[in-house]
Amino acid sequence: MTKEIGLARKISLTSGLALALTFAVWWSVAAQAADGKHDAHQGHPMAHMNHITTQAEAESLKPGDAIAMACSMCKHVMVQHVAKDDSHVKLMTIGQKHKCICGGTVTVVGTGKGTGKNEQVNHVCSKCGGDVMFVCATKPGSGAKDHHATEN
Repeated sequence: MTKEIGLARKISLTSGLALALTFAVWWSVAAQAADGKHDAHQGHPMAHMNHITTQAEAESLKPGDAIAMACSMCKHVMVQHVAKDDSHVKLMTIGQKHKCICGGTVTVVGTGKGTGKNEQVNHVCSKCGGDVMFVCATKPGSGAKDHHATEN
């Protein structure tokens, strides 16, 4: 009978400790999730970017903003920070050509949707194929200040 009581106490103690540990871990995770300062990025800056499809959207970017182009075939991302010149606009100007990381030539072509600077564009790579590029940018005019997480 004494062995049964001793065994029952050990099981009860082990179960109680396991339950307490589980509760402590859950409480810690729940508290951290509720705290806005402890997001998944742990205080590291993160830029939020939106898909852009026209030259006009590229032209609306201001110095300090960023534009990025990703090739879905090469799995390569190129980021360009917008300066006072308009070199970033060339990424979205119909007829412009630039190099892909694969060694191919990327040509910016119009889709026929929209007119002038508001015409949507695709990026066709001579090696990767048609419409394999995805272009995105920060919110026009916001620069880095609104797109990076900050600690208060």
